[in-house]
Amino acid sequence: MDIKTIRSKIKSLSQREKIIAVVTLTAIAVIVPYMLLYSPSSVNIKNKQQTLQNLKKEIEAINAALASQTAFPKEPVAEKIELPEAEDLSGMLAAISREATIANVDFVSIAPEGFEHKNKFIELKVKIELRVKFRELYDFVKNVETRHELFLIQELKFETNATLYPSGIALLKAVTYLRKKE
Repeated sequence: MDIKTIRSKIKSLSQREKIIAVVTLTAIAVIVPYMLLYSPSSVNIKNKQQTLQNLKKEIEAINAALASQTAFPKEPVAEKIELPEAEDLSGMLAAISREATIANVDFVSIAPEGFEHKNKFIELKVKIELRVKFRELYDFVKNVETRHELFLIQELKFETNATLYPSGIALLKAVTYLRKKE
């Protein structure tokens, strides 16, 4: 069919048939994009909004659970162990050794790296090598920090490899203060 035959057929249509054709073409031009573009997008948006509401409810439930857990202390407060006031190194090592035993930490080595005399105290530098899992290392460091205020960890390195996994080797460099003999 060529253009002339199409024009002649359109001219031969009555006014009523022309209006019906225009309305039909207009409806197709509106309904097809709605069905192909808008409708799937609106369903997708409704699904995403429902997912968002569900996630908000889960977050509120988790926050409520966390709030109820922090309301009660998990562990009873333990007896505070102090570094020995004695002048000897063995008392200090025994106190740190007790903390290691509580946290299930294995000593590989512990060695003094030097000391310095300061007024009425001796500053003792210590290097400690431990074979430990990460959680036990955390417990050990936390206990030493809270119970032994004069034992200061200055450097901490933790390494692991396939032969040691899940344990690792921790290297701590610390400073402690002991009272001089008078």
